[in-house]
Amino acid sequence: ATDLYCAVTCRITVDSQEDGVCAVPGKQFREIVSSLNPGSLELQFKEGTLKLSSGKTNTSLACPAHVDFPPFPQIEGEEFVLPIEHFEKIEQNILFSTSVDQARPVLTAVLFEFSADELKVVSTDGFRLSVLSLPNPTNYTDKSFLLPAKSLLEVLRIAMKLSVKEVRFKVSYELKQVFFSFQSVEIFVRLIDGSFPPYQKIIPSVFTTEVVFDSQEMLENLKRAAIFSREASNIVRLRIYSDKVEVYSSSPSFGTYTGIVNQVKVTTDAEMKEIAFNIKYLVEYLSATKSDQQWLGMSESLKPALLKPAGTIEYQHVIMPFKVNALLTL
Repeated sequence: ATDLYCAVTCRITVDSQEDGVCAVPGKQFREIVSSLNPGSLELQFKEGTLKLSSGKTNTSLACPAHVDFPPFPQIEGEEFVLPIEHFEKIEQNILFSTSVDQARPVLTAVLFEFSADELKVVSTDGFRLSVLSLPNPTNYTDKSFLLPAKSLLEVLRIAMKLSVKEVRFKVSYELKQVFFSFQSVEIFVRLIDGSFPPYQKIIPSVFTTEVVFDSQEMLENLKRAAIFSREASNIVRLRIYSDKVEVYSSSPSFGTYTGIVNQVKVTTDAEMKEIAFNIKYLVEYLSATKSDQQWLGMSESLKPALLKPAGTIEYQHVIMPFKVNALLTL
């Protein structure tokens, strides 16, 4: 199957009377097969029609000409081998930050950037940025490419289904394709062509306020605050004091919410600092990282803030703050 961006081939064992080939409407074929009870399935193809028989169920599908099905390329290129744990961390920490806006395809992709010591995996949707640093077990350095997040998620789903321990893939920069191979499944993914934003310039390095807070306590407050922020562009304000963080949101129709996060450790140069975020970004980040303690660093209310699980250096998450009635992008 293929959508011209991602293609999958799979080999399965069958009892066949003769060789043959046909192309079938994918959506309808999947819906029919998934609706059947477990058991054997008999396929008969004749004069452009595929007949499916299982028990007392008989179905016919009109099939397009198989000669119109696009051929898959022969991939030759550099081979990379990464442990499946790398891809599990990428799914957890990176994929949620990608964009779904096809008008900017580069932002729908995940950047793989290999250096001598590490592999950096980066994603952004223009309002937030995730950077994950992983050990580089390959011999390749100074290599980078952009993989579509949607295809990468499909690769991981298949890899997990097949219980593989490592992911092998070849990259052809000439064909702009990546070729994954798992047991009986092969996956072809078209690389995204374009320049990824200069993410290094976006990551802040100077902080006048630092906060370590309890993830669960903050998440519970944010979920309550979300009820009141829906009519206000999903904006939530964090008011940072020397001994607490106040979570505030308001609604013209329902009123206001103020919650206190008490389990905090604050270092700041002011009596109170305030910063506003899209509450969705905070909730998604906290839900994804699953760390008991989080670290937040900021300088000014309209400059990017940095979040990361407390005590770790492998993962960084940058969120652009909001000014009321104003929108900032990367």
